[in-house]
Amino acid sequence: MNHKVNNNKQKSNAKTVFLIGFILLVILNFNEVLNTIKYLYGVIFPLLLGAAIAYVLNILVLEYEKKFFPKSNNKYINSIRRGMCIVLSILTIILVLLFFLRIVIPQFSQSIGLLATGFPVIYNNVLAWASQYIDEIPILQQKLEELDMDGTIALKKGLELLGNWAWGTVSLMGSVFGMVANFVLAIIFAIYILLGKEELKDKFDKLLKAYMRAERRERLYEGMRTANDAFSNYIVGQCKEAVILGLLSTIGMLFFRFPYATIIGPVIGLTALIPMVGAYLGAAVGFLLIVIVDPVKAVFFIMFIVVLQQVEGNVIYPKVVGDSIGLPGIWVFAAITVGAGLMGIAGVLLGVPIAATVYRLLDKSINERLS
Repeated sequence: MNHKVNNNKQKSNAKTVFLIGFILLVILNFNEVLNTIKYLYGVIFPLLLGAAIAYVLNILVLEYEKKFFPKSNNKYINSIRRGMCIVLSILTIILVLLFFLRIVIPQFSQSIGLLATGFPVIYNNVLAWASQYIDEIPILQQKLEELDMDGTIALKKGLELLGNWAWGTVSLMGSVFGMVANFVLAIIFAIYILLGKEELKDKFDKLLKAYMRAERRERLYEGMRTANDAFSNYIVGQCKEAVILGLLSTIGMLFFRFPYATIIGPVIGLTALIPMVGAYLGAAVGFLLIVIVDPVKAVFFIMFIVVLQQVEGNVIYPKVVGDSIGLPGIWVFAAITVGAGLMGIAGVLLGVPIAATVYRLLDKSINERLS
């Protein structure tokens, strides 16, 4: 008995020493480790992207499998069910993308063009308004003297900064080719995952049973189920909400005869994919477009958006998504802020379901400990 206890202590001490040595090695060679991680991430990125695409497609595949002769005993139908459902899911995604490319994206591009055309006028009007109060605010006078540029020059400088930030010294053609190649590889990998997902699940179960204790394995499964529930509900809910909000914005703007209704409405729907703040970002673009034509209508437009957001937040969103995400509003805002700071646009989109998963698991753990 004592011999067994001593062996366990020796194994525990060996693991501790190894862990400390590994941490010290990473700290002493931090730059090399970071570069290695970046290199490995670049290598496996198509596979990670393919897994993400497979997850999104699987939501549609499961829905199509419920409708594509689910109770049929025909061997031929059963053999082609999975492949047909994958094809239908891909076609659905392609149709949605074509909708954005043919309708939403041109409208969004037109709105950017209108903003670029009207920006100098807005800029010069703001400067004219500021010059009326220049004597009362010495700091404002100093800033205006340092600025010394009209709206056209300011727009040009802003576009130059945006171009330098977006592209830098990276070759555009090389970047586009790399993105296309990664996307094609990701699509192929996603199809393979969906075709053999049951077999992959069995292999994964065997691997965990071989190397993980039952208690830890069940905790891992619980975490995966929670994450799957949060992500799937978030993806479906946000897409539905974006479509509904975009339609309501367009119809409401046409009813109240606001300018550029068919441009601003789809833009608001597209930006509504970003939770909480997305619709207001689209509304900011709409305000800038309308204020060029009619400042009074621009103010009424903001009032319309505020009322619409209240209706959407208190009536539509609970009905469409409900409490399925299970994350309070303050944590949604925090998740968006932290996600944007860490991963940019991807962090904004993924921050909420990740935070919802962590929140649910922590809430369950706390309740179990308290009980």
